[in-house]
Amino acid sequence: MKENINNIIYKLFLLTTVVVLIFGSIETVRTENNIFKVNKIIINGCNLVKEESLEKQFSYLINENIYSLNLDGIKTKILEDEFISSVNLIKIYPRTIILDIVEISPIGIFKSNNTNFLIDNNNNGFLCNSNISNSVHVPELQSNENIDIENIFDSSEYKMLQHIFTNHLKLFNIIKSIRSNDKNIIIDTTNFWISFDREHYIQQANHISNFFDYTNDENHYEYIKFSHLDIIVKDKRTI
Repeated sequence: MKENINNIIYKLFLLTTVVVLIFGSIETVRTENNIFKVNKIIINGCNLVKEESLEKQFSYLINENIYSLNLDGIKTKILEDEFISSVNLIKIYPRTIILDIVEISPIGIFKSNNTNFLIDNNNNGFLCNSNISNSVHVPELQSNENIDIENIFDSSEYKMLQHIFTNHLKLFNIIKSIRSNDKNIIIDTTNFWISFDREHYIQQANHISNFFDYTNDENHYEYIKFSHLDIIVKDKRTI
């Protein structure tokens, strides 16, 4: 009986030793073998952020073991860029890392005192240089008042842009700029301008969006304006 117990213990010892050796060998191959050293970083989703800048920032990952990478630390560094709202890191074994970047979504640009800001739909402003502002095709807010980025989000121009972006994407896509005077908010497009009353601009924006759903003559307009909710169109073809 005692001999049987000793045999069982001996066999368990041998089995444990074999398992430890196998897992130790696997771990050694995984952590020390060159086949698992990163040799390629793929970056997707860059527009506002320069892809070359990220490549340079994370070049230290090359030749690092793919199993030992601290993904949370890498994400934290990437998200320090205010133009990046989220990132997904993917390991493609044995040697590739993919950075899927999701940038902020600006709906306009505001220029104040020779300074450019991208603005989003959530009352956020992001300082940017002229290279970025020129590469992003979004409407420019031109305020008639002496305001800065701190209070642009309370302006009629921003609220108008926000409303159109949220509710009337077809109209939003043709806007070049939004400006104003004491009585009107004016949208400039490539081919014509639209004038809205300050007091009724939300209703009028809804009205003109419905109007665009039933016309394909935008290229022939000189301007569109309102008399309350009545649309007045000046056609370039009219003598």
